[in-house]
Amino acid sequence: MRTPARLLGLALAFVVTLLAGSSAAFADEPVGSYWSGGEERSDLWLLVVFGGGTVGLFVVISLFALLTARRNYVPPAPGKEIHVRTDNTPTHHH
Repeated sequence: MRTPARLLGLALAFVVTLLAGSSAAFADEPVGSYWSGGEERSDLWLLVVFGGGTVGLFVVISLFALLTARRNYVPPAPGKEIHVRTDNTPTHHH
């Protein structure tokens, strides 16, 4: 996978998560005169609350992935202390 595809995938995942989170938040908003009119919140405040939570989630997941990423282990080359048998005689165990 190339870098532009990874960036596009990350951007798409961000947009989908942002839309899913904001749609759930707007679905919970009271409609009509059933609720008393509370303080009005600006669009910027709502964007910070819901968008910030989404960005924070991406940051936490990315940090977790970086901290738990494993590198491939390459064993060291054999040293001179390893004895290599040159004959094919069977080894007798006592």
